[in-house]
Amino acid sequence: MGIIGFEGMTGSALIMGDELASFDCYVQSTSEALRMSAAPFLEALEDSPTLRPFLLRYVQYLHIQTSYTASINARHSLEVRLARWLLMCSDRTIGDRLMITHEFLSVMLGVRRPGVTVGLQTIESHGYIRARRGEITIRDRKGLMTLARDSYGAPELQYRRLVGDLGSKNPSRQDRPPT
Repeated sequence: MGIIGFEGMTGSALIMGDELASFDCYVQSTSEALRMSAAPFLEALEDSPTLRPFLLRYVQYLHIQTSYTASINARHSLEVRLARWLLMCSDRTIGDRLMITHEFLSVMLGVRRPGVTVGLQTIESHGYIRARRGEITIRDRKGLMTLARDSYGAPELQYRRLVGDLGSKNPSRQDRPPT
């Protein structure tokens, strides 16, 4: 599964020349999503000499992100995976509040909901987050990055290399992995 925020887009099948998308996309947080029909999107790809190459670099990043996710899910503890996921969500939102449920996190991480609750309690005991019903607030981003270890950072560097800066201009987003 890939995480897409205000920095990204779906529709990679169209960019790569296929007319059928194999995946569904869902807006999972309180936000806006813009939707465009395939015909004007394909027309824009034809009209712009730079749009398709740029979007193909973004698609490459999504492949990197999902590959890392598969590897990390096989190698790391739930707390490390939760830390990574929270950091990735934080990169794609404004502010440090994530409106998200334990149930949703369990689906995204492929684990039982009670495991998410215990994992979040462990992370909260370190002071890295504050978890409330349907809401998680990042309190110590650097601590969360330390907990995430090598599961967070490498795909984000690739995003910068391929596309540009990841994340909002919010001052709390300035602690990024080094380039």
